Amino acid sequence: MHELSLAATMLEQIAPMIKNKRDLRKVTITVGPLAGVYADSLQFMFTELARVEGYPGVELIINSVTAKVKCDSCLVEYEAECFETVCPQCAGISRTVLSGRELTLDSIEVEEEHV
Repeated sequence: MHELSLAATMLEQIAPMIKNKRDLRKVTITVGPLAGVYADSLQFMFTELARVEGYPGVELIINSVTAKVKCDSCLVEYEAECFETVCPQCAGISRTVLSGRELTLDSIEVEEEHV
């Protein structure tokens, strides 16, 4: 289950950006349907790992995007929900992925320090 390593990598990337782990409130990411990531598993792994690593109560927001591909046979562009989606125009299976493999860390939200 590589979702655990993805969650660990996200927390490693976030750590240098914040002063105190307890200040992290929200992490927003974008995941495409062709990224090979199970959103529910990533949600669970991130929540548990964050708790164990000292980030109490952090919320992971997962935004999804549609995948767009271009048929190599008839050149039609269409949306695909998975790698097995065939071209709606010619039923071709050879295609070029234009988008949908995204896995990006979009933003983090931290509690402001009050002095």
